[in-house]
Amino acid sequence: MEELYRKLEKYQYTDYYPFHMPGHKRNMGEMCNPYKIDITEIEGFDDLHHAEGILKECQERAAALYGAEETHFLINGSTGGILSAIAGSVERRGKIAVARNCHKSVYHGILLNELEVCYLYPEYVEEYGINGGILPEDVEKLLEQEKDIQAVVITSPTYEGIVSDVETIAKIVHTRKIPLIVDEAHGAHFYFHDKFPKGALQCGADIVINSVHKTLPAFTQTALIHMQGMLANREKIRKYLGIYQTSSPSYILMSGISQCMDIMQERGKELLEQLYRNLRDFYKINDKLIKIRVVTDSIKEYNSICDFDISKLVISTKNTNITGKELQKRLNRTYHLELEMASVSYGLAMTSVGDTEEGFKRLETALLQLDNTLQENRAAKTLWKEKLSGKTVYNIAQAEELPQEQISIEACCNRISGEFVYMYPPGIPMLCPGELITKEIYLLLKEYRGAGIIFQGLEDEKSEKIKVITENIREKEV
Repeated sequence: MEELYRKLEKYQYTDYYPFHMPGHKRNMGEMCNPYKIDITEIEGFDDLHHAEGILKECQERAAALYGAEETHFLINGSTGGILSAIAGSVERRGKIAVARNCHKSVYHGILLNELEVCYLYPEYVEEYGINGGILPEDVEKLLEQEKDIQAVVITSPTYEGIVSDVETIAKIVHTRKIPLIVDEAHGAHFYFHDKFPKGALQCGADIVINSVHKTLPAFTQTALIHMQGMLANREKIRKYLGIYQTSSPSYILMSGISQCMDIMQERGKELLEQLYRNLRDFYKINDKLIKIRVVTDSIKEYNSICDFDISKLVISTKNTNITGKELQKRLNRTYHLELEMASVSYGLAMTSVGDTEEGFKRLETALLQLDNTLQENRAAKTLWKEKLSGKTVYNIAQAEELPQEQISIEACCNRISGEFVYMYPPGIPMLCPGELITKEIYLLLKEYRGAGIIFQGLEDEKSEKIKVITENIREKEV
């Protein structure tokens, strides 16, 4: 078997172009031998968990750059920040409102704290087969119905660049004197150029988590958590940051965050201006494409979509005879272009300040050539949408404790799931433990498997079996 380091060493010299994270795109930033700076908490270099010196100064500078009152480095990715935000904002076994299209880390926070969850469902954009945003009126309605909700969590932007009306949602949430937590992992670049959407901090969110590695020049696994206002329980969140982050934080990763902040402070606007120009030129491809389409900011016409991040290239295959997964394979094998992810009806190319004009040209040439080889097919490709979400029978923590059995996916209809089922990326659960596997969900699981989509969360690595609660309960009895 080839050793991982040797494989990576060889890969760096290939011509594969990364339309995926991390945002440095393997061509930004210079660093000395990492072994030379891989230290522990020695004199003069501070301690992330008790920052009083250089790390405290670095975090304060990051807070100033983002306009936050308080910012902390995350070296366990956005996941550590999300887990800390949830644990620090909601009492154990309390109630939380969550957008159903949140990342799996949100659901893990729900599980670990045994929370009762109330879901907010995004609008569904039928034209492209993706989720839209969260409607403010849905937030208001839910908070009116469930008076004991202690925090609200939404994802904005989504993996596909969809931005909700965070400003209006924040005002609604604040009338209940509870915090709004925004997973803004994919929006770390918003704060440095006005051609990109307004950041959640600027819109009044109380706790915001940014993955700097996703869209900025920083190492994988690096992120920031920001806090502002009086509704965020900062002391409690700080305590959980010490729990969910390693006690030996990497100085390589922390220095990478600091270096990223240097770059964005000194050259952020210039770099994002160049990215914007490259994107503006690339989007002209829609004038030449016939079957493939690249989603544009015209998607803002949908009710729930407040804004759209044009740096996310959502390449729709909905009117073609191939799936997004097949598009991903063809771009990889024929053109050596690596997409971030693919689903049934689209592929996603992530761009950042690390992308080059040559990279955009390669993608444009590849898509135009592929478009000429495809057939037009307007038959709808099904995707997960609101009406396909599972019905909650048990909360996630309860389901984890109940007796379970493993059965074939072919036989799981009308049973209660004992496992998470999601695709990674994007890591949004199609099913959570304790949810009824309705006929619609069952058919969707089969469709995804038929399209070559690999599930995660299942104990069965072949995605042929699923754990269910040991009881045969019919939908009409739920």
